[in-house]
Amino acid sequence: MRENIQRYWQTWINKRIPKNDEIELSQRSIFIIPSKVGLVFSLLLILLLVTAINYQNSLIFGLSFWLFSVAMSAMIFSFRNLSGLIIKASHPTYGFVDDHVEIPIRLQSNKREYQGLQLFWPQHGIKNNKEYEANTIRDVAIIKGQEKEITIPYQLKKRGYLETPRLSLKSYYPFGLYKCWTWLSLKTPGIVFPKPIFTPFIAGEGEGDDMPSDVSLLVGNDEFLGFRNYQVGDSLKHVAWKYLAKGKGLLSKEYDSQQLSMQWLDWYSLQSMPIETRLSHLCGWVLQAEKENRAYGLRLPNITIPPSHGDQHRTHCLTQLALYNINSNDSEKTNGFY
Repeated sequence: MRENIQRYWQTWINKRIPKNDEIELSQRSIFIIPSKVGLVFSLLLILLLVTAINYQNSLIFGLSFWLFSVAMSAMIFSFRNLSGLIIKASHPTYGFVDDHVEIPIRLQSNKREYQGLQLFWPQHGIKNNKEYEANTIRDVAIIKGQEKEITIPYQLKKRGYLETPRLSLKSYYPFGLYKCWTWLSLKTPGIVFPKPIFTPFIAGEGEGDDMPSDVSLLVGNDEFLGFRNYQVGDSLKHVAWKYLAKGKGLLSKEYDSQQLSMQWLDWYSLQSMPIETRLSHLCGWVLQAEKENRAYGLRLPNITIPPSHGDQHRTHCLTQLALYNINSNDSEKTNGFY
């Protein structure tokens, strides 16, 4: 029964307030219900009216009608405090699964001033008021003609294109008698990368490429700089064998920063693992290779990214991992991501 009600509610709200990257609030998308203070106020108003009827006291009648007019006026002002407000999705958000990020939202006012706005992403796992308070943006005010960008806390849950739940926007303005609220489904651009798992590199077993998994990529001169401790994945031709023979430990020759050790990050080297675990390992390798200033290439089924390094290359590799086996007809989601 409960599932049927929830399904009906979701169908109804999706038709009434469809998903969009820009939404202007109107009578169709705004809901008003009495708040807890409003319910108490209504109860007191009823008691006051009953008292006036019993005692036929004109003064109490006048007070009751005046308070009723205040309540009706508050409802109108509460509605106007949301009506006409424009909410837009902002620039793309990147992050890893389970990361806590700040998702940017733009609020625009063309008609009037708005006060006391509260915004919140409903999330699973929030069990107490402290967590709710920490994730709610309160007392947002916008003057007429202003466009303001705010960021709302959100925990990323699933890799792929960023999919957020409906945004809760509410206000208790002006007297706290009514809760004026709406649920907005925004097309928030962004990509969620797999949660990284950091492990030592494993030699690639890729198909259709005879290049070894660990070679050197020369992008400059070959000036020798010195020695450093051997790291897993270093090319064997850079190992200082003479020092090892003398019992001085395993060292690698280090050249100038323009000569990079190259590492293939290969899907097929993790064959015994589930898909999501493979992607997490590859994600950790991408971050590790970038941190160690290695040139690295990525092999996935039907996808091969040539070796390179740098922020753009890292984002490209992480995006391919995030979108692995995810189909989307919305090509605009990837515009400007890398």
